[in-house]
Amino acid sequence: MGLKIIIVGGSVSGLSLASMLEKFDIDYIVLEGHATVAPQLGASLGLLPSGLRILDQLGCYDKIHEMAGNTYYKARMRLFGGHSWVDPKSTTFSEKLEQRIGYPQIFIDRQAVLQVLYDSLKFKDRIFTNKRVNRIEHGDDCVKVFTQDGSMYSGDFVIGADGIHSTVRQEMWRLSREDKSQLFTSDPISDLQCESKCIFGISEYPAAFPEPPVQLNAFFKNSNYMILSAPENRVYWFLFTEVEKVFGKAIPRYSKEDERNLAERHSHDQLTENVTFGDLYAARLQATLVSIEDHVFPRWHYKRILTIGDAAHKLHPISAQGGNGAMETAAVLVNMLLPKLRAKKSAETLTEDEIDSIFSGVQATRFQRAVDAVNQGRQTNSASIKETIFSRIFVNHFFPRFGQSLIFSLIVKNTMSGPVVHDLPIPSRHRIALERHERENPGRSWVLWSFLSLGAGVLATLVYSSVSMAWLHHISFPHHSL
Repeated sequence: MGLKIIIVGGSVSGLSLASMLEKFDIDYIVLEGHATVAPQLGASLGLLPSGLRILDQLGCYDKIHEMAGNTYYKARMRLFGGHSWVDPKSTTFSEKLEQRIGYPQIFIDRQAVLQVLYDSLKFKDRIFTNKRVNRIEHGDDCVKVFTQDGSMYSGDFVIGADGIHSTVRQEMWRLSREDKSQLFTSDPISDLQCESKCIFGISEYPAAFPEPPVQLNAFFKNSNYMILSAPENRVYWFLFTEVEKVFGKAIPRYSKEDERNLAERHSHDQLTENVTFGDLYAARLQATLVSIEDHVFPRWHYKRILTIGDAAHKLHPISAQGGNGAMETAAVLVNMLLPKLRAKKSAETLTEDEIDSIFSGVQATRFQRAVDAVNQGRQTNSASIKETIFSRIFVNHFFPRFGQSLIFSLIVKNTMSGPVVHDLPIPSRHRIALERHERENPGRSWVLWSFLSLGAGVLATLVYSSVSMAWLHHISFPHHSL
């Protein structure tokens, strides 16, 4: 279509965008800084129905579902005070989701999702590894991207899909300052927030652990755990603990010694009757301690540069919405781009004003949904790593009775309001599930929980919903809280 897009970062957002562009014969290249497209970084990825529907449109869902194995996780909780709760229902939460909207919730290695996205691409020669970007320059009718190995790539615009510490975003800010623009503040990263840290990892499945598939959430006075069975007799796990709230450049980086010290302090946490966190950590295959950063940057684009995914909106992992939100932003970009291209004659290119209009439309469409998700993650994190009277009431009493129904309704609402790629068919499994529901429940509305004024954001883990916590506290998180 007479357009070339440079995608910086072979991330979930970068590779899903590349897959979408291929569907419409739009030229692109991907510049990935790592030596491989799908490095093993010890991270798992939670995929919700809204993201799985997009992956299904791209032809990637079946393979991901196969690799994930049995995703009908049996929910269990270690309540505040040490008592246990096991979901008494025979039909699991994931099964109900699949029946209602066609998709379960899936937890899988991030590496596996990247590999499936990469394998789905027709033009693998457009993916360049060991290409770490260090400079971007605007030309009269193009943008030039320079990498550390001395290479230069030219295109119509650049998409920064290179994560929370995005070089593309840094270059966007630099170019704006040099142009004497007032679009960005003097220190745009100063509002990036951190109030918790997390050891995340993958371990061998403990012999004394409940039979898989299982999802366990465990609550302690100053920490909480999310643990899920994984393919190949493994387990994904997260240990969240509180830190003093810090911003921007004050957010700490941690060493392996820091990780081991924190793990030792929690080694006696009794996750189940027979398994401690020390057992889980001792069986680790991968583990990393990180600061949990979250923020929605107030502006995602400048001239011929747009940031997406974590580079634009970094979410707390407790919300399980990061990868899904990244794919949603990629889909919205394609939806905004295609009509502009089709209105052009074959030899015409997009002007800078037209590109700015597309990028502005992407941010306007996605911004509030990202804000809701960030606020939700913050609120859930704040409540779940502190044993307060409100958290005890919710975890020990409200959730076992009403929590899953609430979260189920919110996930359905979130999926139904979420974007898809407009010019690709709606997957049959989603359409069939919706049609079946309409036949079996004519006229039924999902507004039961609309009085919970937190917008469309949704927590897909079976921890507990920040929406319900907002209801308990009568709190509303305004737009400017970011």
